Amino acid sequence: MEQIVATRPRVLLEQRTLDVDGFEVGVAIAGHGAPLVLLHGFGVESMLYAQTLARLTHLGFQVVAIDVPGHGQSDGVGPLPSLSDYVHRIDGALRALRTEGIGPSVVVGHSLGGRLALELAAADPASVLGLVLLAPITGAPWDRLQGLMRWSPPVLAGYGVLAALDVAATVPLRANRAQTLKLSRRIIPSVQTMVLRPWNAWATMTAVLRAPASTATLDAVRAAHVPAVVVHGAQDRLVSARAARATAQCLDAAFVVMPGVGHNWMIRDPDALPTVMATALDGPFGTAIEARGYTVRSR
Repeated sequence: MEQIVATRPRVLLEQRTLDVDGFEVGVAIAGHGAPLVLLHGFGVESMLYAQTLARLTHLGFQVVAIDVPGHGQSDGVGPLPSLSDYVHRIDGALRALRTEGIGPSVVVGHSLGGRLALELAAADPASVLGLVLLAPITGAPWDRLQGLMRWSPPVLAGYGVLAALDVAATVPLRANRAQTLKLSRRIIPSVQTMVLRPWNAWATMTAVLRAPASTATLDAVRAAHVPAVVVHGAQDRLVSARAARATAQCLDAAFVVMPGVGHNWMIRDPDALPTVMATALDGPFGTAIEARGYTVRSR
């Protein structure tokens, strides 16, 4: 796969909040062109992906990163929310942005964000040009693990330890000191948010554990013929290769394996996701986007 080298001017993301039914939703926007919405994973915030987002603008995308409710600058959704509550709040933010000319989008979702992206596509497939699911918490094998965590505290605790280890491995302590400093500065706000508002983390975890199986949603998205790509890190310990592959099979999606990386590979290496996207634009994504009158660059 061809490596994209970022030698272009620095891209600044405009951060602000939107009012959705009286609640604030944090967004970061940059670039011009085909809308690309990014939904982040559990326990972090959209600005942790800032380096990757800046590089995506060079492919001809207008990136819109949304803070999932209870994360970053977004308000929480209550003590016992359902996953649909999160989807409703995110959908409200996207509807507010339509008044600014941001219409149907490519939706990129990482981990929890992957499940939320899938739910958005199932609820309104016309608003989604395509899905890029990065280690999504979907697929029958994940559904089985979710059931175990729901009823077995030791399994849930073990998963929490694995998650903490994977986050720690995201920072390239030895390989790249400059990148280590950049990621450290961006990780601190995420950690502070979780420490200062632990009830939001608990609410999100509860919503995930109580969520229905993902297979019906996967079937609905496939029936709507939404083009999709599923990307899996070969060393991901949080979402198994079986779960990622099952997700791709259910969606009839392209399945990409990233060698030698874990769950948060797109944060550790900001050039990785733009490279995947550039390749995807040669297929159904590029066709769908061009049909809407957008011009994107696959290389």
